[in-house]
Amino acid sequence: MKRTLSWSQLVGIAGFAGFVLIAWLGPLTVSHAPMAIDGERLMPPSAEYWLGTNMIGQDLYSQLIYGARMTLGVGMTVALLSTFLSVSLGLLAGYSHRLDPLLNGIANMLLVLPSLLLILIVASFTGGGTWQLILTLSLLTWPGYMRLIRASTLSLREREFVKAAQLYQGKTGYILRRHLLPFIWPLARTKFIIAFQTAVAMEASLAFLGIGDPSTVSWGRMLHEAFSRTQTFLTDAWLWSIVPPAAAILLVIVALALLGESSARGPSFAAQSGRRAGHQAAGQRADHGVADQPSTGDDAAPSRTKDEAKSGEAAIVVRDLQVTYADRIIVHPISFEVRQGSITSLVGESGSGKTTLARAVYGLVPAVSVEGEARVNGRPIYDAGSAAAMERWVDAAFIMQDPRSSFNPILTIGQQFYEAMRRQRTRAERQIAAIAALEEVQLDAHVLSCYPHQLSGGMLSRALIALALVNKPRVLIADEPTGALDPLVKREVFDLLVAKVREHRMALLLITHDIPAARHISDEIIALREGRRVEAHLDQEAGRREPSAAVGRA
Repeated sequence: MKRTLSWSQLVGIAGFAGFVLIAWLGPLTVSHAPMAIDGERLMPPSAEYWLGTNMIGQDLYSQLIYGARMTLGVGMTVALLSTFLSVSLGLLAGYSHRLDPLLNGIANMLLVLPSLLLILIVASFTGGGTWQLILTLSLLTWPGYMRLIRASTLSLREREFVKAAQLYQGKTGYILRRHLLPFIWPLARTKFIIAFQTAVAMEASLAFLGIGDPSTVSWGRMLHEAFSRTQTFLTDAWLWSIVPPAAAILLVIVALALLGESSARGPSFAAQSGRRAGHQAAGQRADHGVADQPSTGDDAAPSRTKDEAKSGEAAIVVRDLQVTYADRIIVHPISFEVRQGSITSLVGESGSGKTTLARAVYGLVPAVSVEGEARVNGRPIYDAGSAAAMERWVDAAFIMQDPRSSFNPILTIGQQFYEAMRRQRTRAERQIAAIAALEEVQLDAHVLSCYPHQLSGGMLSRALIALALVNKPRVLIADEPTGALDPLVKREVFDLLVAKVREHRMALLLITHDIPAARHISDEIIALREGRRVEAHLDQEAGRREPSAAVGRA
């Protein structure tokens, strides 16, 4: 994504880069050492002394140049250390339940301490060395933005694409770096700039007060020397001894402020990409002969009898499975099987426990909340220490309800496909397999280079189905896979999903509110009410469920 810089950012970059060049190359233009006393006192600017001399005959231009190195060096180091602490500790606190109380408690404690007073005390007792100042400023300025980053991470870790990355057996470091850090980057950039400004202002203030190493040269030290001499204001010496360092400090802070400004114009291609993707989706439907009319589902899959479905081995086995949150039973003990090559639908009103049951079958519910047994392809779900435990996304795949929240918005579709692949070793093999999976759902190879926002809802749903099929799992669990789509696209994607399940002879556990569709495609329907399995009478006309008073086998 190409980002356009605003005029204020360009001015800020130019100004800051100018000071960096002065600090880096400026000493090449200096003919006197900054601490050398080689001139007359209070000399005005001249060809030899470009900014004149101070009260003891030191070259002010040389001090201004070397002072830039000191001031910018302190600011850069403090900004890097403080930002690193804020980002790393914020990510760890937001992502880890165990570390959060400790890290958040330390941050809260530091926030209530008087920072300026602590800095003055440390500087006074340690002699005000440069590294003591850097470490003190770094350790006292990280908590504020750490709490903001922690709050963002707490929200992001509940997103579907983060949970999907966890299902790929992604390690904590990988998920933090790959999926969470890019979202935190704007906060990190702002934190860096603010920390830089704070460090420059604080270093100058302490040096102006006379706290610090007197053998070092900085802009604050120049101001301290000038203001400590009454002769500075009795002559015109203040023009070259006070104005240059004060203006330099002000200009650096202003340049950093402009650098941190947001762009006035956002990316303009998003809407065009969305329209282009919509046209591509329509063209693909036409090319593949898919009509924009609701399908009856008659041609969605090869003909197959119920007896054929029942003859397969059990792909999903659930025995007395119960889910409890705190003291509340969400899903009462339930037992059922899903045969290989068959489709079982979970139906029921909202809040009946359908999604919780499906997530428990896939292992997305904490083990402490689950009782009973669940197996996929004979592999236990809640036995992470066993070598025979189910491998998510390989033995079984899970299709989330909303495709837009299932994909990471800042990674391309191809990057997310490659991340999920387990059977292919090289990138070329993964690309070939990803293209083949996309072609199965009637999408072109160019989708791999697209970001999620560039695709329509129907195309994202197709891509999510392709992602679920790419590792050829034997079991597929789909939680309202068409719930976020409009009716026309919903039927099209629904038929495509069923067709692929039939084609690959997968076992499908489908959560749906569409009872007529469930009745049409399912080999078995399980109805839930208030977390219990009930005997359901499906109204043939209206497709309404009328649960009987009898509770099914639990």
